[in-house]
Amino acid sequence: MIKTDTPIQILHVDDEPADLEITRVFLERETKGIFEIVSVLSVEEALEKLNSEHFDVVISDYKMPGMNGIEFLEAVRNSGKYSHTPFILFTGKGSPEVAKEALKKGADRYIPKTGNPASQCSELARAIQELVSRE
Repeated sequence: MIKTDTPIQILHVDDEPADLEITRVFLERETKGIFEIVSVLSVEEALEKLNSEHFDVVISDYKMPGMNGIEFLEAVRNSGKYSHTPFILFTGKGSPEVAKEALKKGADRYIPKTGNPASQCSELARAIQELVSRE
């Protein structure tokens, strides 16, 4: 685990409140205070947050109403401010095709939500730390 003077600012987008909460709890337990997580329930709200706040990494679900995770990824990559911000697609509704498309469109990681939430979030925490330490 990397140590940092300021917490890593994370924007997490998922239309399922329970998934946002489970992920937040496990990430905070895993990293003991090095993450500061802002959770939002829609891409629209995420885009508003991106316009007004600073984030070191974006985590997004794939299957959401209005705009899916890959469309959100494209909007982030086409923005000036966040075009190079690490982006992780963290989803239970993906597939190998979704993973391939996400990585082709500029996602830094694709992490499926399958199996044990503790191990999924441990993998997610490692990915966040790796991506942010490379900036």
